Amino acid sequence: MNQNSVLIICPVFNESHNLDNLIEEFKTTKFFGDLLFINSGSTDNSLEKLEKSGFSYISLEKNMGVGNALVQGIKYGLTKNYFTICIIAGNGKMRPKYINELINPIITEGYDFVQGSRYLDSESAKPMPVFRKLMIPFITFIFSKMFRFDFTDATCGYRAFKLELIKNSTFNIEASWLKGYAFEPYFFSNVILDSELKKKEIPVTMDYPTDNKKYTKIKPLINYPALFFPYLVAYFFPKVFRRK
Repeated sequence: MNQNSVLIICPVFNESHNLDNLIEEFKTTKFFGDLLFINSGSTDNSLEKLEKSGFSYISLEKNMGVGNALVQGIKYGLTKNYFTICIIAGNGKMRPKYINELINPIITEGYDFVQGSRYLDSESAKPMPVFRKLMIPFITFIFSKMFRFDFTDATCGYRAFKLELIKNSTFNIEASWLKGYAFEPYFFSNVILDSELKKKEIPVTMDYPTDNKKYTKIKPLINYPALFFPYLVAYFFPKVFRRK
């Protein structure tokens, strides 16, 4: 496959404090594909840093949520006829060195969807905040039993998939309820529930700050329903992917 076959989407919202290190890491990491930052209406100087990065970017005037930012990147990929999408967060917790490991099973082994996991081996299991350390395994256990598919990390956003899945989806990726945090778990759930799709996990690391800096914009009481509700919607009303 040529370079144009893989698009790496990195959404950014007010990540100026993380972007210098992340951009430098992208520049010093050998990865396959084209990197596209999506500036989701940042009000700090994130856009200025993206403009100077040398990488491609799209700048949205207003922050409508990470789901909206990802969908805008996916729509760009559709117009440019990319084959594979890889999603990496702009907050610096995900390491670019895993990009090739995520996309290789799709390119060389015919997988439809590859999900990162922090729990597949001891190297991946780096220290994380106590709340997440307790909740992620619990949520993963519940939904893996419900979906009858053995996976180890339900909430990892580091993933890659064939863009064909979007073309063959039977739900509206631009639905208003998916613009926030719901898009990723809803898409993930429908992929897991479709038994004909070939999917797997690979080990990745997540690096959380150790100096008590804020590591996420997710507000538990406000945003967690939007994160977990999509799993239930997909479970009770699954949307299978069209076949050719």
